[in-house]
Amino acid sequence: MKKSRIGIIGVGPRGLTLLERIVANERQRPSGPIEVVLFDPNAPGAGCHDPAQAEFHLVNTVAGQLTLFADASVVEAGPVMEGPSFHQWLNQQSDIGAGNLIGGERASPDGYYGRGLFGRYLQWAFRYVCALAPSNVEIIVKAAEVLRAQREDDEAWVLETADAKIRVDYLFLTTGHTRPARPAAAHPAPGACATQVIDDPYPVQRNLESIRAGMAVAVEGMGLTSFDVIAELTLGRGGRFVTDAAGKRCYVRSGREPHVLLFSRSGIPLGARAVNQKGISNQYRARFLLLQHVRELRAARRLDFVEDVLPLLVADMEYAYCDAWLQEHRGAAAAAAFCASFAAAGASQRRALVERTLPEAERFSWERLAAPVPRTALASRQSFGQWLRWHLRGDVREARQGNLGSPLKAACDVLRDLRDNLRAAIEFGALTPASHRWVLSEFMPVMNRLAVGPPMSRISEMLALMEAGILEADFGPGAECVMPPAGGPMRLSAARWPGEAVEVDVLVRARISMHSPQDDASPLLRGLLSDGHARLFHNGDFHPGGIDIDRQHHWISRSGEVLGNAWALGIPVEGAKWCTFVVPRPGVNSTAIVDAGRAVAAMLDAVRRRDGVREPRVTRRLRSEAEASQYASLSGAL
Repeated sequence: MKKSRIGIIGVGPRGLTLLERIVANERQRPSGPIEVVLFDPNAPGAGCHDPAQAEFHLVNTVAGQLTLFADASVVEAGPVMEGPSFHQWLNQQSDIGAGNLIGGERASPDGYYGRGLFGRYLQWAFRYVCALAPSNVEIIVKAAEVLRAQREDDEAWVLETADAKIRVDYLFLTTGHTRPARPAAAHPAPGACATQVIDDPYPVQRNLESIRAGMAVAVEGMGLTSFDVIAELTLGRGGRFVTDAAGKRCYVRSGREPHVLLFSRSGIPLGARAVNQKGISNQYRARFLLLQHVRELRAARRLDFVEDVLPLLVADMEYAYCDAWLQEHRGAAAAAAFCASFAAAGASQRRALVERTLPEAERFSWERLAAPVPRTALASRQSFGQWLRWHLRGDVREARQGNLGSPLKAACDVLRDLRDNLRAAIEFGALTPASHRWVLSEFMPVMNRLAVGPPMSRISEMLALMEAGILEADFGPGAECVMPPAGGPMRLSAARWPGEAVEVDVLVRARISMHSPQDDASPLLRGLLSDGHARLFHNGDFHPGGIDIDRQHHWISRSGEVLGNAWALGIPVEGAKWCTFVVPRPGVNSTAIVDAGRAVAAMLDAVRRRDGVREPRVTRRLRSEAEASQYASLSGAL
């Protein structure tokens, strides 16, 4: 029987999930001899979660809601091969004497831990999966970047690295976050003071090491990357946070910090993640943005997000808000009665019901969430700074109440819990091109700010840094860092208040690039496009990003041919798909695992058809955590 060779380009969490699905399937139903060749210049598993980074760089998801393994909730993705979640792994490693990972304490499922630790979990998961591979599956790691992929006349692929050409029968593209090609830097004009520009802060310790104490450092962006930059320039420079007798968070300088100037388009950082009160897999269940309703709508026509989707989403958010508010103020019975009436009512009846029940100042408002800055705060830079500190303190208070206890945070968490329903309304060109453009430019920044922010501790720390004089973030919406036309140093200017500008020594662009594959720094994606093996995804005249795929994740070539032996998952298809960067969560039928499972099932069906495999032989499956611990010790700890 001919050996089938499978290539996986990129072995971060998405590529690792593919490998896990291959092994799980082959343990239960062997397809004949298989060789899986993994291509990644870095150690397989971790992806962007560098195991060597400092532990003060935190994952923004609680440990119990991160996993690499399928479970009983996952449907249409193949057999379950049990494995520990991140939280379980942290405690298992201590149990088997693998080291003191978190200071001698037991890991909490609701705790936020270092991304370096999560990277070590992913690397461990790679070894665990390899240890469970049946004898017919050989796994080969190529520590190299694939520079080119050429399709042969017999439809096999030849993958070129710097020092080899490797032929594979089936190919998966899971390259994750990549860097855009950068234009050649312009030379400063004679007499001009050159400002250092750091386009990509990762890895932060290395890329920010040239920043010296006392420098003015403008940080563009107020998302998750900016919190990594701030942590590196403070905690990474020897500073520390302490809590005083009154419970207030304070910063103790080391003297090695620069002066950080934070700005963004909105002028507001991402909101704090609330204390988790939902356990591992509990989620808000839609009452209005129902999955079946979305599917029926899109079967009839293309959708307009503002008209067709947003009102239903806002109704669900208001339901969660009112439920939490009434639980707090009037008890469970009153909340249950109100919610039953609210769910059964039309839009105008719901409005009247809310007006009869909640005081005006306490009611839910999507408009306030989307645009929270009051006009009075924009009177001056000083006014905005005062408002921003008030806003951040309020955000911390709400986060402490929890994602069920705080009405505001309960509503915001709906955005995260209903991502699959939103996917159904967005993916594969479900929206009109104009509406799709609006979702990415207007809705996504608001959603990210409300639902996928940093742990609460980061916002408390931001306030402490402001009080310590280390951080300024009062430049308001639309601030810009520009080089004056006449030359001289770069200046950070507050767009709202002419004359409010400061000179900067360093500009750090703290944003994750979501560039088009045609602009990628690696020749691989550009080559696939130029050779016609892939094409950009377009929704009408709008290119939201990514390459074109069908619903089984097969590539679509320039000529429109569906390539039956090539698949792409994750960031390379962020355009046809939506929110592909999330890590699987236990107990919620994770989309990332489902997509991987379906693609692997299609690939293995093709292998079996080619080799004429008809009678499957069922092999032993991993059944218990006790057995998992045996394999954990076999594959070793990191």
